[in-house]
Amino acid sequence: MTHQQPRPPTAADAAVTGWTRCSRPAGRAPCARCPAPPGCGWRRRWPPGRTVARRGAGLAAELARIGLGRSAVAPGADDERYRDPAWTRNPLLRRLAQTHLATSAAAEALVGDAGLSPADDARVRAALDVLAGALAPSSSPLHPDVLRAAVDPGGTNAVRGLRRLVRDLTGPARVPAVPAACEIGTDVAATPGAVVLRTPVVEMVQFLPQTELVHDVPLLVVPPVLNRYYVADLAPGRSVVEHLVRSGVQVFALSWRNPTREQAHWDLDTYARAVLDGLDAAEHIARTQRVSLMAFGAGATISAMLLAHLAATGSQDRVAAVTLAGGVLDGRTDAAAARAAVAASQRAG
Repeated sequence: MTHQQPRPPTAADAAVTGWTRCSRPAGRAPCARCPAPPGCGWRRRWPPGRTVARRGAGLAAELARIGLGRSAVAPGADDERYRDPAWTRNPLLRRLAQTHLATSAAAEALVGDAGLSPADDARVRAALDVLAGALAPSSSPLHPDVLRAAVDPGGTNAVRGLRRLVRDLTGPARVPAVPAACEIGTDVAATPGAVVLRTPVVEMVQFLPQTELVHDVPLLVVPPVLNRYYVADLAPGRSVVEHLVRSGVQVFALSWRNPTREQAHWDLDTYARAVLDGLDAAEHIARTQRVSLMAFGAGATISAMLLAHLAATGSQDRVAAVTLAGGVLDGRTDAAAARAAVAASQRAG
């Protein structure tokens, strides 16, 4: 006797037989207990109450095994949260990690059972990932590194931390400020320079040459949108800009304006246009037709987008060389989070 794999239904009888369209991407394994073959485009629609009860019972059984020390739940090899050996060696920490992993898996399975559209499924999973990360025991004071730091000095650091917490909660609200001992222009951003371009979006600083001769091709630094330009000019002896100007490079750096509600309409095109303005100004000042780019963080992402624009318009020769640091160029590995962020921004207007 041969057993045939159940066939997916036709669209005509799907509603009668209890099947619905599957939002699971092609190539991924089918949902648990789904009799349909992978990639068929259909999934079995379980009654909501039955689904929750089934998942809840499975989670309860797994939690019981965890409590008895018989669970096989373990973090993945690439799970950085539980990389410390104490998460597997210490019985209490191991049970905490297993409880978190089992609960997160059950919640993710419920999302898969819901049969959401691909867009909604991605949004819910993104929110679930954030919530699961926030509730992970590795994000709590029970982290082995935190416990060691508290035990080694006899608990004095924990006392200091509690005092600071009380001071922060009882004191007036305030925003982070540069410490009084840190003076901009002396301790931070100390490389001499002057503003040579000012637009509604950005200012551009030209750093004074420190060599008798300089290279023909200048360098434009594009900082992260959320940071100052002196991310590349931290302090004397620890400054990329200082090193470059001492090596004979003509260095320019953009400094973004702090946007307010009045600039809520700014978008990627606005920032890319500002980088293009910086390129134009650097070319004019240095009397050259080519400029190198060094970009950080979101500035690297914007610069990469601008490079694509220049290539599409046949102007890519304007950029002599590119250095990108800490920029996201391919977001496909975290597409769910990106789509959720865009959707939230659209809802907020």
